[in-house]
Amino acid sequence: MIELKQIAAQGRALAPYAVELRRHFHRHPEPTSREFETVKFICGQLAELGIAYHKIPDGGILAEIRGAGLGDGPSPHVLLRADCDALTMEESETVAGMPRACRSENPGVAHMCGHDGHMAMLLGAARLLAGIDPTEIKGVIYLLFERGEEGGNCIYYVMKYIQEQGIRIDTCFALHVDPRTEVGKFALKSGPDRAGSVMFEVELIGKGGHGSRPDLANNPIDCFVAIAGALKDVRMRHIAPDHIITVNIGSVRSGSKRNIVPESLKFNGTARLFDVETGKLFKERLHAVIESMAALYGCRAVYQEFSGPSLSVNNDPTAAQLAREALAELFGADAVEEADIDMTAESFSTLSTYYPSVMARLGVWDKARGEAAGLHKPEFDLDERALPYGIAAYAAYALRCLDRRPAFQFAPFQGDADALLRYTDRPVPARYDPPES
Repeated sequence: MIELKQIAAQGRALAPYAVELRRHFHRHPEPTSREFETVKFICGQLAELGIAYHKIPDGGILAEIRGAGLGDGPSPHVLLRADCDALTMEESETVAGMPRACRSENPGVAHMCGHDGHMAMLLGAARLLAGIDPTEIKGVIYLLFERGEEGGNCIYYVMKYIQEQGIRIDTCFALHVDPRTEVGKFALKSGPDRAGSVMFEVELIGKGGHGSRPDLANNPIDCFVAIAGALKDVRMRHIAPDHIITVNIGSVRSGSKRNIVPESLKFNGTARLFDVETGKLFKERLHAVIESMAALYGCRAVYQEFSGPSLSVNNDPTAAQLAREALAELFGADAVEEADIDMTAESFSTLSTYYPSVMARLGVWDKARGEAAGLHKPEFDLDERALPYGIAAYAAYALRCLDRRPAFQFAPFQGDADALLRYTDRPVPARYDPPES
């Protein structure tokens, strides 16, 4: 059995490699579902390491490290996952008054969720694992570089491929950078971890007119104000008090001049929750509110997106305990903290629905800079000193799982990727890759 202290040391030795990769990804971000050059670059890195891989159209890259020390009986198969896409937003020029280590060279797109670090760490783990004596790897390790995590649902195409090819996976592990946790620390919990979501984008079509005669128009802004007000009552009147749910309106777009009644208004938002039935009830009541207010204000509602509830990330207790023990062995018991529930949504929920899985949060807070900006904010940045910790964590979870062969007590979702899509009421994701010749 490999000593994990050795893995920690090897992770530290790979720090320059990981920093170089992270800065490359940060300078060249690509938006959700369109990570074309990112995929080419990752494939090039894997090829240099001699690691076999398959490009899943519109899904990502699934690489494989097959050990030679398989032993008796079926060998474990572990999947390690990182996500690839960036956000369509501008990053700040400085962080806490200091220049960034590197800046996005793609205007309007930036890695403000840390996926640049995720890819760098998983490639670092790939390099570490590729250098281990194959007889020490007692099973199969898959490396998944997932596209379209930020709402693209490209994991659908990954699951289709895995299921159609009959690929066996026993457990999955992922990391997500956490600006609330200090470098050198991990936050981890068993059970529900990241929320599921309902996503909505609605257009209200009324009757335009002049502001001097609102009685001759049907103002969609008035309709929206009524919807927004009624929406606040849904939580109190229809959702049980012990069921967690948050609701957010993220964008409202309408009108151009102060004296013109606009003809239409678009609004979008999300609800975050952990219980599917709660999500379905919220969605049902939201639809009823929109339809009733539209009728009252003489408008018509067009649903451009009305999907979900998607599933929450659920950390399997056995997988979480294995991760906790591996991290403690790597960095000491004080390095692992108990995490709070996080209301952000994560496509890793799909993997945790089919396989016993765990997502740990990696501290990237640079204490010297003071309070850190949260994910998805222009001022977000990660402390690159965290990268070696992530490299070692990826490798350690896989190696300990292959060594110990834990017995997972897990009930997977009964159905294929299409059945899960129907269950969560989501559309088939858009495709952007050119057809294969």
